[in-house]
Amino acid sequence: MRSSLYIAAAALALVSCQKAGVTPPVTEAEAIKIAESAEATFTAGDLDKIMGQYANGAAMIDAGDPNPSTDRKVQTGWARNFTSMKPLDYEVASRQTRILGPDAFVTSGMESFTVEAGAARPRVNARFTDVYQRQKDGSWKIVAEHMSMPPTPVAPPAG
Repeated sequence: MRSSLYIAAAALALVSCQKAGVTPPVTEAEAIKIAESAEATFTAGDLDKIMGQYANGAAMIDAGDPNPSTDRKVQTGWARNFTSMKPLDYEVASRQTRILGPDAFVTSGMESFTVEAGAARPRVNARFTDVYQRQKDGSWKIVAEHMSMPPTPVAPPAG
């Protein structure tokens, strides 16, 4: 009987939270789906959809630029350069996801995609870290991003 009362009280509390507009905290599975949904826009060639994944004022570091930026025009230029290479076959080879709180998470990993380089379509590998935050309207936006090329392996000295 006592356990039934506890279950009923917990259910009532959950309903009350939902009615009060309190959103449940993001789970790791949800975070991965959110990130995958954003990543699906990266090779669609639609600049507006790509930039729609980022919050205004997001802090970004692009692999091809030495300076970080929070300037939307600069960031849109980076996205335009990326789409001009006609990237395809985007995939994340490894991903680490960490929940930072009920409304934020970070995902990092290695990504790869092909680009157009004349008649060739070379495969490019990159490292990424994206910080997502739930916005007031309930949407998820990238608020910080760091992209970089993996270091070139150094051969051990002959010896």
